[in-house]
Amino acid sequence: MAFKWLSLVALTLALSPAPEVGADGHDRQFSGVWLLQFEGSTFVEGATATPTEPLPVAATDWLDYPFDQPRLDELVEEPGYDDDRGCYTIQPFLVTFIGHRIQRPFGAGHMGLWRSQVTVHRTVSFERLGPAFCYGDRP
Repeated sequence: MAFKWLSLVALTLALSPAPEVGADGHDRQFSGVWLLQFEGSTFVEGATATPTEPLPVAATDWLDYPFDQPRLDELVEEPGYDDDRGCYTIQPFLVTFIGHRIQRPFGAGHMGLWRSQVTVHRTVSFERLGPAFCYGDRP
């Protein structure tokens, strides 16, 4: 009987959604570079230019940027594969916004690969840093 009870408790815990940890509960201003690509939304806090080489996603944040923000649809292209370049292109943006960071025990973003999730609540500034690119294209 004790085994059945423990099994039920273990199953319930395993199927429960993972709690958010490390959320400070306070919105604050963030600034940095957002790299948007197919199945990727990398935020590099504090950066002012596009990184010259790919950064490990485990050292960056997943940026949850709601597309209902003003002017976003004017500046963002549909992420996708570029047959001529043979890669999924990356769109670089310099962003400042009000939002919050949440850390989850199993990572954030696509497949939980990023260290945390930063969610945008209100855009302060948003500008494109250049055309979509592939890291193999960069000098």
